[in-house]
Amino acid sequence: MKKTKMIETYLDGSMDISERKKIEVLLSKDKKFYDELEIHRDINESISDDEVFEFRKIVASVINNNNKGMKKDDQKSKIIRYIKYPVAASILLLIGLSLIQIFSLKSSNDLYLKYYKPYQTDIATRSLKVSSDKIQLSYLLYQEGNYETSFELLRNYIEKKFNNQTARFYYGMNAIELEKYDLAISELIIVEQDPSSPFSLHARWYLAMMYLKTEQTNEAKKYLAILSGEESMYSERARMILKKLKP
Repeated sequence: MKKTKMIETYLDGSMDISERKKIEVLLSKDKKFYDELEIHRDINESISDDEVFEFRKIVASVINNNNKGMKKDDQKSKIIRYIKYPVAASILLLIGLSLIQIFSLKSSNDLYLKYYKPYQTDIATRSLKVSSDKIQLSYLLYQEGNYETSFELLRNYIEKKFNNQTARFYYGMNAIELEKYDLAISELIIVEQDPSSPFSLHARWYLAMMYLKTEQTNEAKKYLAILSGEESMYSERARMILKKLKP
């Protein structure tokens, strides 16, 4: 992973726990890397949401002008006119560190690809062959990546009118992996709207992901706003996505 992308992934909360621990070890040992990460953090925290969007547009404009032959010094001057000091100094330090990549405008699908990961089930792993419970088996099959078989087991169960929110959640998650996005949305809405469901929070996050994937940005923002106002495992990521989406 390139350093700039690695730093931003660490800061926006989308990095895997194992990779995050490696970064934290590196931060404790490498002063230069620590200072570089702090520059990124300062930029992210010093520019308001509206300024971030404006700055992205400016950088995109600079890229276009660069392609037309704009001199590098002129690029820097144009950027500085639109941002506050001392952030400007940090921006210049990062010009050579793929700054364009950090602040480039992202489509909703780009954000989906960056932040979506299959749900990590908390069901204990065991031999699939010894499970006599077909529903339990379906959850384990999802965990193993056997989405089609898991999907069919759960579809048959739900069609029998059994009201099991856990089954509906996993049914929706399998639907995502099988690219049945409309079905995934309809199932996850049922789970998210049931306050007694142990999966309502997770359903809310994956609904946001689905609306990003299907480019229903306003719907995605609605769920992301709820998540960002909560204190949960998804809060920080929701805030980062909203910041990148906000026009």
